[in-house]
Formats: sequence, C-alpha cells, structure tokens
Amino acid sequence: MSTALLARDPDLSRLLDDGHDVTFVAGHVIIRIPYVTENRTVTNGFLAHPVTVAGDRLVSGTDHRIWFSGSTPCNEHGCPLTLATSDPRAIADDMQANFMLSSKPPDGYPDQYTKITAYVRIVADHAHALDPSATPTPGAAYQEIEEDTPFAYRDTATSRAGITTINRRFRGQRIVIVGLGGSGSYILDQVAKTEVDSILLIDGDTFDNHNAFRAPGAPTLDALRERPPKAAYFASIYANMHRGVASCTQYLDEDSLDLLDGTTFVFLASDDAATKPAIMDWLEAHDVPFIDVGMGIDQIDGHLSGLLRVTTSLPGRRDTARHRIPRPAPERDAYASNIQTADLNALNAILAVIRWKRSLGIYADVTDESHTTYSLITNEIANEDLP
Repeated sequence: MSTALLARDPDLSRLLDDGHDVTFVAGHVIIRIPYVTENRTVTNGFLAHPVTVAGDRLVSGTDHRIWFSGSTPCNEHGCPLTLATSDPRAIADDMQANFMLSSKPPDGYPDQYTKITAYVRIVADHAHALDPSATPTPGAAYQEIEEDTPFAYRDTATSRAGITTINRRFRGQRIVIVGLGGSGSYILDQVAKTEVDSILLIDGDTFDNHNAFRAPGAPTLDALRERPPKAAYFASIYANMHRGVASCTQYLDEDSLDLLDGTTFVFLASDDAATKPAIMDWLEAHDVPFIDVGMGIDQIDGHLSGLLRVTTSLPGRRDTARHRIPRPAPERDAYASNIQTADLNALNAILAVIRWKRSLGIYADVTDESHTTYSLITNEIANEDLP
C-alpha cells in the first residue's frame, strides 16, 4: 500500500491534504471512514474507488459509483442507507468490498475529489452524529510517503499552500548548524521543516537547565538530569520529523574542519569566537556560503537593551563578514557575560533563516544585504553592506 501516486495526482492529493486516511491498493483508492451499523454502533470500514494508472496519475475507472467494505452502512437511527446495495467486489487477496453505493447528482461529479468526499460525507456524517469524535479525517501524517522526501511524514502545509514547486529548491541542500545552545536550536527548528537533504548538528556541550529556558520545546526533568550532549539531544527530537538530521557531539575547531566536507550552507551559532577565524577561512576557501549570528544584550537602568546581528557571507562577497563578526577579546568575553532570552534567540534565528531562504530564491529579495542588526530599544531592523 502506498500514497505516492496519490501525492503526485493534483486532484487526489487533496484527500491527503485534508487528512483523510487514504491509500492506493490494487487499482483502488482506499479511504477508511467511520460508519454506523444496524445496532447503532460506530465502527470503521472503507470506501474503494476503482482507478487506472495513466503515467504518473490515477484516472477514474467508474462513473458515479463507489464500493464500501463493512457491514450494512446505516444512518444514526440504525436504518440501512438506501444508496447501498449488496455487490461484493474483490480488491486484493485479503481485501473485499461488500456493497456498491450509488448516488448520482444531476450534473454528475466534476472530479474524483468531489465524488469521493461526497460519499465520505454521506456515510461518515451519520457516525459523527452518534459519536462526535468519529472523523473521516484523522490526519494523513502516518501514511506512507514518497521515498525521495526527506520528511518522516507528509508535508501537508506546503501542498495545501500550493508552494510545492518553490519548496523543491531546498533539495540538494546539505546544512550544518554549529552551536545548539540558543539561536542554533531555533535555526534547527526552522530548517528541519524544509526539504533540505541533510542537517548536521555540531556541538560538544551538554544540554543543561539554562539551555532549556532558551531553546524550543519543553524537555522533561529526567532528560535534564541525564545532561545529554546538545547535538544528540536535538537530533533525537528533530529526527522524528526530518530523516536527514545527524549529530556530532564535539566542538568544531581547526582540527575537525573535515566535518564540513560536502556541506552547501553553514549556520554559525557558536559563542566560541576563538575558533571562528579558522572556520571562516575553511568555508571561504571551499566556497561555502554561511551566516553567523550573535547578540549583545545588557542590563541598563533596570531594563534589557542591545543588538541582534545576522552576518551573511556569500561567495564573491566576503568582506562584510570579516569586518562584522566579532574577534576574540581576551580581556572580556562579551558574549558569555551578556544576557540571552528565548525570544531574542528565536528572533535572531528567524532573521538568519529568512536571510538564508532569500539567498536560495525562496523568498523575494531586493536588498541582498550582508549585515543585519535588530535594535531592541528602538525595535528597528537595519540592513547594510560595507563599500
């Protein structure tokens, strides 16, 4: 059983987007639905819509008829539905439909989606009347998906929005995120929802209480007690959604730059300013684009104020990154002493991810800036490039 052909059909893919429990089996579109039995109990059966395969599409093999598998389908009062007649139909070796349903509107059905959903309502609405929790759209996330997708379940948000073609531009991208303490974890949260081929997480630190309060999600107390490596902790969570997430539980420095081999884009969200020059040298030498994020937040007169920074380094445009990314300052480790909060970490990450998507042509872009700052006190975003 598979949903791959359904997903490629612009008409029937709407069933998956709506959350129907639907698969393709032996020349039939199978839609599992709740229905009412003669003793007024709610149980589950399925509709079988015969189709033929024409190239990469499924073409309807019937007019207005559809088949139903289960005992006699009834209304909420236990009376058999008059549109159902006994007409067994073999689906597969272990599947058989018992009734043929016939309900023909005056002008027929304009497409397969309209036909199938009409029969779903005719049968399942009676079940919902008896049991409000009975639904024909339990969600399609658990269905089989195309083998070439990086996701563990269907991305119905993209297909429902009609931006599948645009989001295909993420394919071929191999992302590395260096540092998962604050902003890096929010970067992961966003990148994991895209169709990039792979996401490598690099961080040698452990996940502790203070990390939990400036990272996405809500870790359990038991998880915090174990003090797992940050990279492994976040990989275990986001691998539930994206099949390309992997982790490396060591720090990235000049001795481990081979971890970046094959990457197409890097997010630098580490607070280790000492190692950044060597990392940037490697990325520039290998023509790999990257974004570096940072923030400087201080407490002044009982208020928090400061700046968030997103610095973008693209091939052929490297000078801004070299001038804007802070260098090591032995006399004062500003990043470590500054305050970080979850909302500012998240905003810093979102600005970085939006800039990355603009560089890929996902979002429209007329500025193509290399350096962005957000001022907390004035609530202003400033873009600039060095001459």
